[in-house]
Amino acid sequence: MSLPAHDPCGHDHPVAPPPAGVGIPRHGAFDAPAFEQAIADLLRACGIAPDNRHTGRTAQRVRELWQQRLLGGYELDPAAVLGDGFEDPRRDMVVIRGIAVHGVCPHHLVPFRGVAHVAYLPGGRLHGFGRIARLVDAIGHRFTYQEWMTRDIADALMTHGKAAGAACVIEAEQLCLLLGEDRRGDERVITQAFAGEFEHSEQARNEFLRAIEERRR
Repeated sequence: MSLPAHDPCGHDHPVAPPPAGVGIPRHGAFDAPAFEQAIADLLRACGIAPDNRHTGRTAQRVRELWQQRLLGGYELDPAAVLGDGFEDPRRDMVVIRGIAVHGVCPHHLVPFRGVAHVAYLPGGRLHGFGRIARLVDAIGHRFTYQEWMTRDIADALMTHGKAAGAACVIEAEQLCLLLGEDRRGDERVITQAFAGEFEHSEQARNEFLRAIEERRR
């Protein structure tokens, strides 16, 4: 199931054009004490005491999860994470399937999760597979939209990886969609982005899509 680009969560509020940079920019450092206080206040607002035997460490646990995992990409520079790679004249397609990916929807503050399939056509440099997976983390672990993340990954491989072409397909579960009324619970959103030679060559796009098709079945 694919949703219109203007409505990634299945609701009636249009998405503004993506800002410069990656994801929604952060205008200050992560404030751990303020975050924990906000979680305690949230529990109180829900009618739950934040200091009983079940919730005594909830604020700390939630803060650690958000700071280190859900929003950990803000502490990573995609260019530095990818690195320079190494010179190599090969131009054969490189495909990495099934990279675990998640981000946080800024409309409802709930995560979406899925897998990213990434490919690039080298433009004189090769990059470690683990580096590319970390690039996906650096871009995805932020407040962002699945559409933006997909494009940002492809563009980063072109800009920082000096690729001749880059492609990204993300298939994800949007929790804000799955929690909506009258949902079956098995909806998936698929987004695609192609840059460089992938954008201009139908053959390159088809080769990439065939390479990931088995994974998506």
